[in-house]
Amino acid sequence: RGADVVVAGEGEVTLVELLDTMSGASGRGGSGGAGRSTAEGTGDRTGRLKSVAGLWIRDDDGRAVRTGTRPIIGDADALPLAAWDLVDVERYRSIWRARHGYFSMNVVTTRGCPYHCNWCAKPIYGQRYTARSPEKVVDEMAWLKATYQPDHLWIADDIFGLKPGWIERFAALVQSRGAAIPFKCLLRADQVTDSVARALRAAECRTAWIGAESGSQRILDAMEKGTRVDQIATATRLLHEAGVEVGFFLQFGYPGEIREDIDRTLAMVRTCAPDDIGVSVSYPLPGTTFYQRVQAQLGQKRNWVDSNDLEVMYHATYVPDFYRALHALVHSEFRARRAADALAQVVARPWTFTRRHARAAVHVAYHRVQVSLLRRRLSRLAGLTAAAPPTGLIPLLTPDAAAVPTDQSSLK
Repeated sequence: RGADVVVAGEGEVTLVELLDTMSGASGRGGSGGAGRSTAEGTGDRTGRLKSVAGLWIRDDDGRAVRTGTRPIIGDADALPLAAWDLVDVERYRSIWRARHGYFSMNVVTTRGCPYHCNWCAKPIYGQRYTARSPEKVVDEMAWLKATYQPDHLWIADDIFGLKPGWIERFAALVQSRGAAIPFKCLLRADQVTDSVARALRAAECRTAWIGAESGSQRILDAMEKGTRVDQIATATRLLHEAGVEVGFFLQFGYPGEIREDIDRTLAMVRTCAPDDIGVSVSYPLPGTTFYQRVQAQLGQKRNWVDSNDLEVMYHATYVPDFYRALHALVHSEFRARRAADALAQVVARPWTFTRRHARAAVHVAYHRVQVSLLRRRLSRLAGLTAAAPPTGLIPLLTPDAAAVPTDQSSLK
């Protein structure tokens, strides 16, 4: 069970050194080497692997030990492009199109995040933020467009284009080189200005996802998010005005969250009217500050594979069924609004009526009934508070301090 070797953190340099070390130990490429492998014991192999930084390995007693920390790769432009030639791209394309109706590929332009959200899975990179140059990113996009003709890109960064002026330069290069591919990305709310929103649209950004998380400023501050509720509303407005769709990531159940905080989040979603939503409960990932603070409440929980987005693993304010009903309510309200918006368009232009609008009318009726039922269920479940509801976690940073990214010059 488990693994003999785990690569911790960035893997490009570590994996090459690991494979070189293992091939030397196993004698890959020569019969004499194979003889050495036969004679070599587990202890000899462990000794060799200890020379490779950035690993977790088992020592002679079977215990997991770390070989040392691998330095972060400082020059992101020095990394090679993804080896798409090793992938059966045509099979990948056919599966994507069969499932989604279009073909999407991934691009990564940055690594890490310099902010301080205490629940976020950033320990892989710490507070380091490393960005590729706009020139290198557009080189890759132009190559992907010429080689594979994807319909869409998912820019899989924690924060896209955080450095001032990066997005504007990126958009100018995309346009000048004819490298545009419709894409979606993830932004912070306080990052969006009118200039950023317009540049994203010019570069053919279709959807910008924002880590909104909560409509309660009290909860955002407890999370050490470093953003304000009014910034979420402003970012959404600016992106919509520029013609970019907006997605909200939301999470419920953060320690200390009460019904008033939840109602504020629901109100924010109704007011801002995002084009898509993703809903989960707060999740204590090992290695995060949040996990350390609630670790004593997790008991013997160790099976992270079977956990799902709606399983509250610590002492939340309400019982688990409350959060399941809340998840259903948020989605039903969202779908009812989207269907109603589609109907409003056809009322304004009745000659455009199609079967899709007939289905929208059915969806509006269905989800409005669901919303009514779910609100009643939520009110009933709200009375069933958890056995030991927490008073909330005290943030280590003030809201102003949380809004300031870590100074990269102070990191080694």
